[in-house]
Amino acid sequence: KNTVDKHGRLDILVNNAGIVAVAPLIDTDEKTWDALMNVNAKGVLFCSQAAAKQMIAQGDGGRIINIASVAGKIATGKDIPLGAYVASKHAVVGLTKQMGLELSSHKILVNCVCPGIVDTPMWDLIDRGVTDRSGEPRGSFKAEVVESIPVGRIQEPSDMANAVLFLASDEASYIAGQTLNVSGGLLPY
Repeated sequence: KNTVDKHGRLDILVNNAGIVAVAPLIDTDEKTWDALMNVNAKGVLFCSQAAAKQMIAQGDGGRIINIASVAGKIATGKDIPLGAYVASKHAVVGLTKQMGLELSSHKILVNCVCPGIVDTPMWDLIDRGVTDRSGEPRGSFKAEVVESIPVGRIQEPSDMANAVLFLASDEASYIAGQTLNVSGGLLPY
């Protein structure tokens, strides 16, 4: 509402809020589960609904770009206990695919970006959670994961911004309901 009040319209929504919890699913309590689902999945649904209704009313389409994760396409595994996060990001991928189909007739293109290991405080939190559980030195897990990235470096937030910018541009005018891996080759499918 504030955007429309200030600018008169809404053309692009980027759903970029996300939180993580490091815990095996068997130890994930209801409060943690609800928090992750509320921010990572429910937020995407209801923000997208509000944006889509505004875009439909405007009559000339728009873009909804969701930020998921490679964890939205593949489970992180037993050594990286992010089960609730994985479930919430799988929900984002599913929402993107379904909304992409439902809204395409309104010229609203819904797509998703799946980052890998982005150099943000979230990955420092994941490293702390994993190393505290394993007894390894802090920073060692993050370094190990970064070492596995095929392009040979950690992802910068600008790498994500460039992908979002592309999906928001006219150059992406025929892309709908897709997930774009921006992971340095970490997830090549």
